[in-house]
Order: sequence, then structure tokens, then C-alpha cells
Amino acid sequence: MIEAVISLAMPDKWIKESLLEYPSIVKIISSKPLDKKGVRDLVEIEVEREEDLGKVMESIRTSPNLSDVDITPIERGRALAVFTTTKCIVCRLLANTDCFLTSSTSTKDGRMLWTLLSSEKPPLQDLMAKLEKHGAEPKLVSLTEIGDKDALTARQEQITRMAFERGYYDFPRSIGLRQLAKIFGVSTSTLSEILRKGQRRIMARYFKEHHQV
Repeated sequence: MIEAVISLAMPDKWIKESLLEYPSIVKIISSKPLDKKGVRDLVEIEVEREEDLGKVMESIRTSPNLSDVDITPIERGRALAVFTTTKCIVCRLLANTDCFLTSSTSTKDGRMLWTLLSSEKPPLQDLMAKLEKHGAEPKLVSLTEIGDKDALTARQEQITRMAFERGYYDFPRSIGLRQLAKIFGVSTSTLSEILRKGQRRIMARYFKEHHQV
């Protein structure tokens, strides 16, 4: 398994506008192809100034480039958004590749840092070539060989964290297993197993860090 970190320019208007007008960090959590042109994105937004969150949320809701928008504040200065877009060329390229996005964070210069997992180099090289062709100016920051166990752990932690932020562990729950499974594009049985393993890992790490001799 290969882990690559790449820096790229995002030609998508709504991301650029949000970063320039309101100091914020945009994280693309997941992208799913809907048809030949459309993409369904799960995105996390974190603003530097808490008072800007409502303005950013309204900007996303009214963006002409986005449709079927579902955006929810999860805590002070942070929100999760799910929407459909036909304008995100970069998201569409990612959604149709054999590379898996484990993290995506915007930088202050308006670019994005993607951390990708791939079983081998050719899919990564193909994605880089397509990003270059579409003007995303990709730059390879790092390339690391990792074990399959580490890759699975990264996915477990990402999904478990998102389930927590969406209120899956609240009482009563703010979101159910079926809704979460739909967001991540997996079956409920698969998601249940991922959450179980993720919880076990988090608990094991917690007790190890707080063990008193």
C-alpha cells in the first residue's frame, strides 16, 4: 500500500470564494460519482472566526454551482455539508480513480493538501496526469510505503470521528446507521464492523495513554 500527499490547485469557484472571503479550512471527506458529470461530496468547513460560520453556510446553500445541499453546524466554527455538484472537475477525477482519499485540507494560499492511499503506483500516476491536464497543478509532497493494517486504521478513525461529529453516539442519536452508511457509500453491516473496530482501537489507545502504574 502507498500513501501519497499531494498539493493541488482547486479550480472550483465556491471553495476559492470561501477561502478568500472568510478565513477557513475546507476538508473534502468523500466524493461519490452520481453520473458522468455529477459528484456527491461530503465536506467539512472550519472557520477561523466563529461569527463567519453562518455566512459561509449561507454562501454554500445559495451557490449556483451546488444542489441538494444539506449543511449542519457540528460545533462552534465548524459545519458538515453534503451536496451535489457538476462543476467540481477535481472531485470527479478523484471519485473515478482507484486512489482513496483519507484527508483533504485547504491551505492559506488557496490550494488543497490531499492524502491518498493506493495499492500501487500506476493509479496514483494516472490521477496526477489527469489533474495536470485539467489545470490543477499537482505537486507530490511525499510518497510512503505503508502496511495494509495502517491504511485500515486510518479509514476506521476517519469514519468513527465523522459518526461522532454527526451525533451517532448521542442519546438520543442525531443520525442513524442507515443514514451514515448512505453518506459513506457502504452497507450497514460494513459500517457497523468499521465502527466496532474503530471504537475498540480508540478505547485501547485511551487506556494505554491513561494507564497508571
